[in-house]
Amino acid sequence: MEAERRASARGQKPAASRSFAPLAGAWRVVRSPPVRALLSAAVFAAAAWLIWRQLSAMSWAGFVDALASTTPWAVGLSIALTLASYACLSATEWLAIRAVGHALSYRDAAMVAVPAYALTNSAGFSPATGMAFRIQLYGRKGISSSHAAAVALVAGAAVTLSGLIGAGLVLVVDPQSAASALHVGDWGAVALGVLLVAPSALWFLAFTRRAPLWIGGGRPSRLSPRLRALGLAAGLGDWLFSAAALFVLLPDPATAIFPGFLVAYVAGSLLSAAAGVPGGLGVFEAIVLALTAVMTQAHQTAAALLLYRCVYSLGPLGIWGAVTLGRRWVRPGRRPT
Repeated sequence: MEAERRASARGQKPAASRSFAPLAGAWRVVRSPPVRALLSAAVFAAAAWLIWRQLSAMSWAGFVDALASTTPWAVGLSIALTLASYACLSATEWLAIRAVGHALSYRDAAMVAVPAYALTNSAGFSPATGMAFRIQLYGRKGISSSHAAAVALVAGAAVTLSGLIGAGLVLVVDPQSAASALHVGDWGAVALGVLLVAPSALWFLAFTRRAPLWIGGGRPSRLSPRLRALGLAAGLGDWLFSAAALFVLLPDPATAIFPGFLVAYVAGSLLSAAAGVPGGLGVFEAIVLALTAVMTQAHQTAAALLLYRCVYSLGPLGIWGAVTLGRRWVRPGRRPT
């Protein structure tokens, strides 16, 4: 300790800090735009290869038949489940706003959350795009940039952890449904499930006086235990509804395979988001195809994934874009010519 103080007084970094300097330098290189672009391209190429492997034995006629066999009722149900998913995302956003010290209505939170998630689901790079979008929209409501960024981080962390918790609950309650897809035994699936469920405690610990500073501790809580339980339920509901929105697009989906399908969906969503590929395009499809190979036929899953992209990601983004253009064109006291 004395040596570190003397090094600091001479303007030198302590030995402990110098020992981590190579790691910090490597992290800066990895985070640089050129390297990130190369990594994203490599991940996309690997995903394309995996998709080719999964679909190489699939006939184009089988894919078209699977696409044509999807009923309007299934598409309508997928749209309804998509709306339910975005409603849950809006609830998570609303609670994140309260957690950082602001009180907006659920409607105001939804007006930001829905387009923000529609944008990130299509454009990718959710930490950057989602945060920039929220800073712009929340600024109009008098929320500072730092607080808007905090909302983005809290909401994003809540959504990510909710997916892990949801997958963990499936593994604990019904380990056999996912053990074959994950290539582990039942006890291995249960152990992994318990580990994934553990972060649920954060919903009741974060943003309290006794919590560590890194999870918002040392401040009076604006969230009651009831609201915290509601937030956890909303996070789980989002993953349940969004996975079901894809599942119902499969030809004759069997309810018995949905738990394992949910685990595959969560894994595909989180890994594709971490890959940095815009919208997780290709990565999400490759992972879901690989993990559901023991549950459904490849051409059926591929057709459902194509429709799901249109319903869950492109649909809300297109509607938001049309509404935004309409608002800019039709303003108070002005009529379109």
